[in-house]
Formats: sequence, structure tokens, C-alpha cells
Amino acid sequence: MERASLSYIFFTFLKLGATAFGGYMSLVAIVQKQLVEVDKKLKEEDLLDGIFLTSVLPGPVAVNTIAYVGYHLRGIPGAVVTFAGIIIPSFLLVIFLSWLYFSYGNIPAVKNVFSGITPAITALIVTVAIGMARKTIKLPAQWVLCLLAALLLIFIGGFTVTFLLIIGSGIVGGFLFRQPVGQELISDGEKRTGSRQLMTSGIVLLLLLCILLWGGQYPGAPEGIQIVSTFSGISLTLFGGGYVVIPALHELFVDNLNWLTSAEFADGIAIGQITPGPIFITATFIGYKVAGITGALLATLAMFTPPAVLTVLLSRFVKILNQSSVVKAAMKGVRAAVIGMIFASAVTIGQTIMLSVVSVIIFLVTFFISLKYTISPVYLIIGAGVAGFILF
Repeated sequence: MERASLSYIFFTFLKLGATAFGGYMSLVAIVQKQLVEVDKKLKEEDLLDGIFLTSVLPGPVAVNTIAYVGYHLRGIPGAVVTFAGIIIPSFLLVIFLSWLYFSYGNIPAVKNVFSGITPAITALIVTVAIGMARKTIKLPAQWVLCLLAALLLIFIGGFTVTFLLIIGSGIVGGFLFRQPVGQELISDGEKRTGSRQLMTSGIVLLLLLCILLWGGQYPGAPEGIQIVSTFSGISLTLFGGGYVVIPALHELFVDNLNWLTSAEFADGIAIGQITPGPIFITATFIGYKVAGITGALLATLAMFTPPAVLTVLLSRFVKILNQSSVVKAAMKGVRAAVIGMIFASAVTIGQTIMLSVVSVIIFLVTFFISLKYTISPVYLIIGAGVAGFILF
């Protein structure tokens, strides 16, 4: 297999970043088609290993997977150029849309468009959760974890609750769902070495979290430090994708920090949905609201860089993680809780909907189309925006 050049990697992922609408799985599918089937620069099993690793690590899964692929192709330089290529198109587009939104968002026509988009986003989140539940939740105990996570986030909420749910569901899963394994495919020496390295990485991650979560929260901290601290802390405690932490982020940005109104928060999530690349490019929108282009750049880098670096550091341990019965069992618990959190995020966004016959119709139409047909969410969101413009 011919080694990929850095220029090939950058321009390939720049193109993918500009066309990959629909979130994480859409992006992974496009990468598989281009690099595995068409260009034959990557093996299928290597991509699957990357997906497994990023599913057990914090941060935006799409960007972490891309960073893993880049590292596998050309080491650290490859990870850097894939990261840049996948982020740049959506970053520039969100900057432009943010400027339009905050400059002309009070125009009635613009408000009408987003009044149509919000119920569509809510419906899409519900269908994502239903689809994941069908594939993932197989045991009664998983349903209990899913329901408990949803209820705790809906009625209590908060970033601390989200973080504790992830940790707690992993511990419960490790005890409840662990099954005996067959012959080990890795040696005792590899396991001991890997365990020490993983423990060291975990301690480093914990210390980094403490610095990032609280380092920028002291009174009078510069705005840029607050942005970096806030988004880095979020990125290193984010499991399961952007939908999962919507309730906690709503409380953080709207209620605690007062960086956004509820309507602006919902519209920011919508902008993250209608642009290509990672869904959590919404960080750019929030950073722009707080501190203009500089804030957008800082928020974007803080949101995506720390977990991507962690992914690259831990990429050598894929084999160990892949064979761990404890990790597999813990992930059964975590995934069930994550699905419950996604249901809760639909409730959070749904509370911002301007209730009317039109919004109910948009929700129901989007819900049934998304549930029954395989169609890009971009088309549904654009259609909902047009309906809002015409009907509201």
C-alpha cells in the first residue's frame, strides 16, 4: 500500500470537511469510501480500530477518528493536517453564518426560518436516540440506565450530573455486563505495560481536567482564558457526541455564564447541524458571540484539540483496549446512559420551540421522514427553514 503524502492527506480531508453533512457516521462513511475503497490508502480494519478507540475516549468522536486516521497514515504530521483539513471548511462557514445571525438575526424573516428549524432539530435528535437504542440496548438493565440518565438530566441537569452519569454507568456496566473471555490474544507482558501506560495517561488526563475546568474560572479571569478553559473542560468530559451534553451545555452557557439566550443556544445547535463537518462546530458560534473571531478561533481549538491529542497518544493501545472484557462491559453501560442523555437533549431543545400548529406539523413530518427513510438531515433542516419562512 503506497504511503500517502501530506499534501494528499490535507486536500483530501479539506474536501471531505466541506462535503460531509450529517454528523459523525456520515463523515466516517465518506472517509471509508474515499480512503479505503477508492484511493486504497487505508485498511478497513485500521479504520474500525480507530472508531473503537474514539468510542471509549472523551471528545467529539468525528474529529478524534479523523485524527487517528491521520496519525495512522503519517504519524503526528498526518494527524495535524487531517485535523486542519476537516475543521477549516466548517469553521469558516460558521464564522460567516454567525456574523449573519448576530448582525441580522432580529429581522422577522430570519426569526421565522429558525422557528421552523428548531422543531426539526428536536425531531432529528429524537430519531437519532431511537435508532441508537434499537441497535445498542439489548438488556433490561441497560433500559434502566437509559431511563435514569434521561430523567436525571431533564429534572436536575448540569455538567456535574452529566460527568457523574458517564463514570457511574461505566462502573455499573463493568460489574453487570462483564462476560468471560476466551483465549487472550495479547501477552501478560503487553497487558502489564499497557495497563501502566493507560494508568499514567489517565492520571495526566485527570490533572489536565482539573487545570482546564477550574484554571479559567477564577474571578476576573481574562475572557480568552475563560473560553479556552470552558471548552477544553467540556471536550475532555464529552462522551457519545455533541447531542449528549446539550442539557448540561444549555445550563452552562445560558444559565451560569450568560453567554447566550435560550433561543441563541438552540439556533447555534441548528447552525452546527446545517454545516458540514463535526456537529460540535457550534463551539465556533458560541465563541464568536462572546469575543468575535478571536473567541471563535479559541473556542474551536479548545473544543477539538485536547481530545484529538489524547486520541493520538493512546492510539498505540488500541489492541489492549479492544481485548479488554472490562472495557467492553463498561461501554455497554456508558452507551445506554448516553442514549438517555440524547433523549434529554431533545427535551432541552424542544423547550425553546414556539408552540403552534405549524411547529407541531414540522416536528411530526421531520420525525416520520427521518425515522422511516435514510435521508440527509441537511435537506430536512433546510426544508424546515423554508417552511418556517413561509408559514410563520
